[in-house]
Amino acid sequence: MHLFPNTRIFVSFGSLEIAWYAVLILTGALCAYLLCQRTMKKWGYAPEVLDDYVVPMLFIGILGARAWYVIFEWNYYSSHLNEIVAIWNGGLAIHGGLIAGAIFSLFFFKKRNISFLRMFDLIMPTVLLAQAFGRWGNFMNQEAYGGIVSESFFAHYPAFIKNQMFIDGAYRMPTFLFESVCNLLGFLFITFIFRKHWYKRRGDCGFMYMVWYGITRFVVEGMRTDSLMVFGLRTAQLVSLALMVVGCLGLMGVFHEAFHWKKKPIVLFDLDGTLIDSQQLVFETFRRVFKELKPDYELSNEELYSFFGPTLEVTFSKYFPEDQVQSIIDRYQVINKSLHKDLLKEVPHAKEMLEGLKEQNIQCAVVSNKRIEVVKRGLKQAGLDGYFKVVLGKENLPEPKPSASGLIEACNLLHTSHDDCIYVGDNVADIVAAKNMAAYSVGFSVDEKQREALDKAHPCKVIDDLMQLVSLCKEDRIWSDNTIW
Repeated sequence: MHLFPNTRIFVSFGSLEIAWYAVLILTGALCAYLLCQRTMKKWGYAPEVLDDYVVPMLFIGILGARAWYVIFEWNYYSSHLNEIVAIWNGGLAIHGGLIAGAIFSLFFFKKRNISFLRMFDLIMPTVLLAQAFGRWGNFMNQEAYGGIVSESFFAHYPAFIKNQMFIDGAYRMPTFLFESVCNLLGFLFITFIFRKHWYKRRGDCGFMYMVWYGITRFVVEGMRTDSLMVFGLRTAQLVSLALMVVGCLGLMGVFHEAFHWKKKPIVLFDLDGTLIDSQQLVFETFRRVFKELKPDYELSNEELYSFFGPTLEVTFSKYFPEDQVQSIIDRYQVINKSLHKDLLKEVPHAKEMLEGLKEQNIQCAVVSNKRIEVVKRGLKQAGLDGYFKVVLGKENLPEPKPSASGLIEACNLLHTSHDDCIYVGDNVADIVAAKNMAAYSVGFSVDEKQREALDKAHPCKVIDDLMQLVSLCKEDRIWSDNTIW
């Protein structure tokens, strides 16, 4: 085995050689994959979604980049057909890869019922990072360089760059380095500055990529001596101009208006304290259970409030031996059912709010940690049961809240993605559940003490009247938590 036998080869095993070009492109792709996978997990997507995407995407992107290069160098390749597949010698045109990749991505995410624009925002900034690595592959292949410069030009450059830029008897401008640095700066800018301060619509980060890379490539391409040409013009500069124009129009919102990209959210609700006022019912049920089964213990108001959100198993396991918990839950259910008629009531404006959402053709569902029989009984008694296509209780949830799995399951049953989803709840567990899939979280409560707790969980919005939800859903905004990447 010989390490670095020449600048093009990373490692060789006899006749088997692995080129630096391939190593650096794959390294860039791996970095982009890991960053995207990290965010996809925060957004509630299974790892296999990106796994199924990235391998064919990488293959199609390379194929498109090679095809683009070969088409514009056909005078050479028409006489050297055997070299068309020799990508290890360089000759990948990124614009061809971008076009092929965009077409594949449109079909892939549409088939998976995932927002293409949301993935556009996620993936494209990481492409800049991958491109920053890829340009070093050009460096190792001694390609993508500029015109002749004097030796003094490299006075402040590392020696290895200077030496590698000595090509055909002269020093060449390291345009690969200029583009690599600009790509890295673009990745950092979009990821840490643009996304935080100027991200307004789905697609903005992707369009910002087009503007940034368009400008970068246009300027750097003007310095290169190996440009692909069409009708005497530099192909990459023409495409870069197109990228800049499309990117600017996208950032201005032109395409959102033209293609009606404004999305209606689906709205998921917690039950207790959100749609039905069960506070007195729950308080009284717990008081009676403790009076009957733990008569020497007096519950405080703080404890009673803390019972909203966690499952009964979690709550009772704090006060009773594990082997008694199920029998105590059964007793709780009996007492709770007997008090329903007298103590359970509809939250003010709940029905009017649901009518308002129905008029907007917004799909709604209920996701609760309560048993499904109790959930349906409560909705029926409050006269709200006719508004929901999907109702999930404890038995239907893969995991109880604050896991987001129940919310995601509700979206699946509504045959829609969870990219544009509002979850409305009255306690911290509801807000955490929404954040665990980066949904747009709405904290609702008419109780000042509960609103203080909700504020600390940092929901996207806090309301004190359910009718505010009707006007909220009419707004043109991104229906996800934009702080979660």
